[in-house]
Amino acid sequence: MSAYKKNLAQIDWSKKSARVRNQRHDQSLRSDLARPQIVSDYASYKCPVTGKIIEGRAAHEENLKRTDCRLLEPGEKEDNIKRHAREVAAEDKRRDAAIDGMVDTVAAEYF
Repeated sequence: MSAYKKNLAQIDWSKKSARVRNQRHDQSLRSDLARPQIVSDYASYKCPVTGKIIEGRAAHEENLKRTDCRLLEPGEKEDNIKRHAREVAAEDKRRDAAIDGMVDTVAAEYF
């Protein structure tokens, strides 16, 4: 401790301050530091199920529970559209086959 007190007058404080400032600056640029996050509230909207106006995040969550609904996952809407198109094409194919069968039956009776 006494050695530190003796050398106190010889310390160049300007260099140390610059080094401390640089360390603080480097730390502020680190991407892994936790930063506060501000999440805005939901804008008001009309519920497509009940027709009521839903205002805010808490009301949105409560409405989802009350109506037994959930949010769509990313890509879920597109998957449903593709699945529906496949089902429609399969149904058209079944109808075409049934109609062709009826036409063949009728044609066989008359010819």
